[in-house]
Amino acid sequence: MKELQHKPGSKPYRRELREQLKALGFPADRINDAVATALAQLCHMRPRTARRLACELSLDEVAARYSALRNDAESRMRGSRIWDFEQWPARGVHPTVRTLRTLADIYGTSWVQLVDIEDLRHMPEEDRELYHRRLAGDADPQQPPASRPRTAGTATAGCPGHPGPSDPAHRPLRLRETGTAELMAVSGENALGTARHVTTTNVDDVTVEQLDRELRDAGRAYLHASPAPVLLQLAQLGERMAELLRGQQRPSQTVRLQALAARCSALTAWVCDDLGGTSAARAHLWAASMFAGQAEHDDARRWVSVVRSRLAFSDGDFVESARIADDGARGEWPDGIKSHLLLRRARALARAGQDDEAREALRAWEEGNRKQMYFGTGNGADGIFHLQSAQQRYFVGAALLDVRDIHPALQELLTALDLFDKAPAEVRAYAEHALSRIDTARAFLTLGEPSEAHEVMEPVFALPPERRSRCVLTALNELLLVAGGDSPFGRRFAAEWGMRADPYASRAPAPQGRAAGTSVPTCA
Repeated sequence: MKELQHKPGSKPYRRELREQLKALGFPADRINDAVATALAQLCHMRPRTARRLACELSLDEVAARYSALRNDAESRMRGSRIWDFEQWPARGVHPTVRTLRTLADIYGTSWVQLVDIEDLRHMPEEDRELYHRRLAGDADPQQPPASRPRTAGTATAGCPGHPGPSDPAHRPLRLRETGTAELMAVSGENALGTARHVTTTNVDDVTVEQLDRELRDAGRAYLHASPAPVLLQLAQLGERMAELLRGQQRPSQTVRLQALAARCSALTAWVCDDLGGTSAARAHLWAASMFAGQAEHDDARRWVSVVRSRLAFSDGDFVESARIADDGARGEWPDGIKSHLLLRRARALARAGQDDEAREALRAWEEGNRKQMYFGTGNGADGIFHLQSAQQRYFVGAALLDVRDIHPALQELLTALDLFDKAPAEVRAYAEHALSRIDTARAFLTLGEPSEAHEVMEPVFALPPERRSRCVLTALNELLLVAGGDSPFGRRFAAEWGMRADPYASRAPAPQGRAAGTSVPTCA
């Protein structure tokens, strides 16, 4: 076996190491374990770092999955904290056994495999006792081995490209006991059998294209359809993709299916969040991140970034929302997804109170838009990941409103309303249309024009109950808070609006924001 050629620990090094381990006979479902062991032994890595790299996960990806598993809205994990856990005890932060168990879930291993002698020397006595009991084979009372999913990109012997020893096309060879003629014959049969096995597929290109079309249709439908039927459509598509991915395809088909599964899960996370299903949204977002990483698909990763930024915004973590959008927008992809991410970043910065940074982000986006740097936008044909012109003007207006540039904000919001009204019904994004009206009313109230605000709000109250998504209800709550503290006219309208919104108000999340009574997160 030749010596590895690349820089120790680097991604090319790990890729080459993985190929050599396969050649050495390691079964597919043990490759990650073997890579982690090799990184620890050959590159002198600590076990938590070795496990993460063996699973080909970044610090931020681990942090996102950690947050999804723990489902703790008050304590969102960050990549820097994962790094701190990896550095302990020399520096960093001590990972508790509970933390190690969560990391083990992510990496598809046991938590004792994430501990080395340096950890044992410094961990509390009770943690050492748990370690030795677990290592000795006692059942971990909070982590039964059978319940631990192998979540981090592990494969099984039945996966494409990994024919197992039970494959009927494969005859075992006893090399020292086989004559030359038989060796040639059997090895030739085995080679053909393996080739047939890896080229067998349960899907054709027509099926993949059909799934792609249906998924695009669902994304476009969500611009004008209520969340519940779109959720059903996405769930059915997700089940079909899952059934196919459990079988075998050609490698190129598997990658396409994984990318489609990433888009499907990202869309489903968006819809679940609109329906108030925060835990389900995070689970689907985690799945989307895993599919995108497995496929190594850049667009899929950026779809995930759009939804991650949106969910962080709706949770009130505006700084994190801006950071995620900024990370996703990096790279040379001058398209509608980048435009979407840049506008989400500007909106999140504005809501975080970083007014100068928000204005600069808006100026940079406007400059790129004037130079026509972002293609694939404008008509709603790409669904929710590519913003229409009306949605773009809404984002700009909402950000300007948050930084208290009221007159420019009102101009942008009125432009957005005009564009929404002119758009065909099938591509008119009703959620952002309603949000544009709510923010326009907010601007009118701020300028002391309550009658104008009242007029622009009438269509919002005409929305059917099934279309009053979480973001619309939250924005309405925000407007009521602003109106209640304004002039007597504003308070009168606030009381009237409050009575009209009352049948749906119980579904709205609790208000929060950068200043009590002035701002709550919305999830547009």
